[in-house]
Amino acid sequence: MAHPTAPCCEIRTLVLHTYPDGIKAFGHERITTPMGRRGKPVKKLRLIPAERAYAWARKLQGTPGTTVSVL
Repeated sequence: MAHPTAPCCEIRTLVLHTYPDGIKAFGHERITTPMGRRGKPVKKLRLIPAERAYAWARKLQGTPGTTVSVL
């Protein structure tokens, strides 16, 4: 079997967790929003190249009351 020689990157998904009450604890409301390729909210999970997903995560991580996950 031949191994692929073309460059490949890992594929990830980007999820933004928003806490409307501002409290990140068990039992408090959390809204999970999947993010798309252009950094806009979408309805279901989208696959994004890993480099772009981590770049968007770094950009969004300072937002108050939110947590960013790259899955």
